[in-house]
Amino acid sequence: MEQSDQSFNFLDHFMQGAHKLGLSFSEEILCKFGLYYDELRRWDRSINLTGLCTDSERTVLLFVDSLAGHLALGSNPGVRIVDIGTGGGFPGIPLKLALPALDVVLMEPRSNKTAFLHNIIGKLDLPKISVVQCRLEDFDSMAVHEEKCDVAICKGVNVDHILPNLDRILKKNGKLVVFRSKNIDNHSRLNGMVVLEELSYDLPFGYGSRVLSVLKFESYVG
Repeated sequence: MEQSDQSFNFLDHFMQGAHKLGLSFSEEILCKFGLYYDELRRWDRSINLTGLCTDSERTVLLFVDSLAGHLALGSNPGVRIVDIGTGGGFPGIPLKLALPALDVVLMEPRSNKTAFLHNIIGKLDLPKISVVQCRLEDFDSMAVHEEKCDVAICKGVNVDHILPNLDRILKKNGKLVVFRSKNIDNHSRLNGMVVLEELSYDLPFGYGSRVLSVLKFESYVG
């Protein structure tokens, strides 16, 4: 059952959370975030896009948390990223709105969620973003190195199913960024990858701390 607080103001909460992560946005971009939020809530009533019940949870755990991905993208915002198991577009679409130069691939196997993704991409008028409807393990490998992605990102996805298949879509010198609740403590299950760094950050409004675990293929760590 959805719980809605009629006095809740998405943009006020969102801007506070973005500021905590060192980000601010123009009025135009804030309007697009607002449209995205409204469409998400509307679709969520019928197809359960998020599994979350409150406006505060959606704002912080989806929109604000997704923005933290910018901490792992470094000084080159024009990279090509793939968001594996994106669901309702998180973290890929918030990162695209925050960093417009990104080239984004949204990978999601469920047709009801890809329908939402196509809808919201059109409403937001976003260039250089595409949707691939499949699981990574079923994805035909990109044969040409230049077609593969510089960064793979996943949020709320079991990485055990991702790691053995990353080379299908990620460049050999690429990075995997995993949104986590704590640091990786078992490095023996990383399937030929190593932890490059782990970046901690705090979410607003009492939602606690999170970690971005950044991994690379072991053979490409200098």
